[in-house]
Amino acid sequence: MEFRPVSPTDLPRLAEAFIATFSAEPWSEAWTMDSALACLADLLALPRAAHLTVLDEGVCLGAIFGFDHVKDHGLTHEIRELFIHPQARGQGIGQALMVRYLTERHLSDVNNVYLLTARDTPSEEFYGRLGFRRARQQVVLVRP
Repeated sequence: MEFRPVSPTDLPRLAEAFIATFSAEPWSEAWTMDSALACLADLLALPRAAHLTVLDEGVCLGAIFGFDHVKDHGLTHEIRELFIHPQARGQGIGQALMVRYLTERHLSDVNNVYLLTARDTPSEEFYGRLGFRRARQQVVLVRP
């Protein structure tokens, strides 16, 4: 397996894995190739972006995208997307990707790292095993 930063030429392969991941349970989202490519291109272009993909013989197994931003208490890092192709799950690839990402990010100047995920799902359990916990005070609000 090869871990490396994402390049714009990776986006079509990443979009295929992204769609396969998020069209499955528990998300069941209706991504198209165009919308997935636009989303990933936006993540790649964010100021202070960080990203890493994992490939096996040129096949994209997954990726992680995040970015740093300034808050009143200093620098914060938000992980926007982490996805592993459904056929590659259960092999420790997601954990290896996250650990490598956090290690390579050199987060010593970052006060905290946060992400959003679906409540009471295997993904919440996955992130819990990596040291993430539910926020004590924040709540996510949506406006339909």
